[in-house]
Amino acid sequence: MPHAEVDAPTPRESILINHTLDITPVDAPLFPFKAASKTTVASYLPFHENPFGLEVARWQNQLFDISDHDPQYHTESSIKPIGPNAPTLVAILYPDDDPLETQRRPLQTYLTRLQRLAKLNAQVIIYVPPSISIVIRGMRHDKYWHVIDDYSSIWDMPNNQHQRHNYTHVQPLLFDAFEKKAGVVGWEPEPVYNHPHRSAVYNAKAFVAYDAVMRNPFGSERWMYVDAGLFDEHGPVGADGELWSDLTCHQLSPEKFDRSISVSGSSGVVMAEYMQSLAYGTKDINHPGWTDPKKSWMCQHFIAQSYVGSSLGMLNYAVRFMQTVDDMDANRMYTAREEFVVPHVAVRYPNTIFSIPWMDVEWGTWEHPIKGCFLTYGGSKSVPTIGDPLGIICNGYGKRSRREHLAGGGLYEWPWVKRKHVYGARY
Repeated sequence: MPHAEVDAPTPRESILINHTLDITPVDAPLFPFKAASKTTVASYLPFHENPFGLEVARWQNQLFDISDHDPQYHTESSIKPIGPNAPTLVAILYPDDDPLETQRRPLQTYLTRLQRLAKLNAQVIIYVPPSISIVIRGMRHDKYWHVIDDYSSIWDMPNNQHQRHNYTHVQPLLFDAFEKKAGVVGWEPEPVYNHPHRSAVYNAKAFVAYDAVMRNPFGSERWMYVDAGLFDEHGPVGADGELWSDLTCHQLSPEKFDRSISVSGSSGVVMAEYMQSLAYGTKDINHPGWTDPKKSWMCQHFIAQSYVGSSLGMLNYAVRFMQTVDDMDANRMYTAREEFVVPHVAVRYPNTIFSIPWMDVEWGTWEHPIKGCFLTYGGSKSVPTIGDPLGIICNGYGKRSRREHLAGGGLYEWPWVKRKHVYGARY
């Protein structure tokens, strides 16, 4: 029986299929935009004189193009780790500066969520403004709850200082010009995304990932950025009626972190969660959403509530995200919402983003599986599927996948018929 004919790769598919592993430097992406940004990450990121570890110091020298400068670094943590191989979580809370009556959520909601984060008793580096730092410090009384309040407002963070006019004046107009079908599910971006303060917060997530790894008081090699939303009002309720009690009594599992890092290596992160909305067609690399500013919102694939990586993986993801924001802004591509940026990071810098697929779970067990997949909850064999999403975005890429796909097990072992609609039939 003759084999079915396979369509020849498109020019954009060929670029991805034929690329050679990692993409360096950060200002030479696989898919550059027409206009070159006048802003580069090296022009605004702080240079840390004495980061933790030789590899990080060498990485920083390369980023700042300091080839003739011997890297300076330290090898002893300033705070003794909470335990062998313990991961460090990075979080951020900069309250909405809108009037109370128009805020998306009251501050108390976020404080309650952070209290749940504190209950994990993990190593945490959390960025907050000085106005609430006393309150945040009071949530835990040990040295592993590390509060950084160096930035008075979200606009003071280095990658936001040059973005304020853009987020307050330019991007609202670009958002309003999006091609959409108002009121039709899946055919309209969330109106709440069109908000300057939130735009700056989304952008700041990448900066704090960079900055935390550079400061690295615990000498960590395993990292996880977490949104406060990861600890929201949805999830398991214990016998005493307390939310998340059966998760927060567990600990982070270094072995589960290492499993993800084995896929992402030193070039990127494992992000949760990946899914496709079929409301406007499969958004492969040929979809106009990648190139048409009025359709750019349609490329969202990722729920960027959290991501895991090694020290170099977090740094590479962070700078590539920030550079992509600047490049998209130079081409009038709306970049305020992270779900609109992350897909471009994935295709511009292959081997940067690997992901855990969205999965259909019983409502009330947890809203998203990422909330439990890096804890000892469920046992060592309860692990999520991890794969390279470019196998879906680019037809033919999967046959040349740079990293091995990892299947799920335990709580995350779910039917083929569901899995294939997220990561494709080959998985």
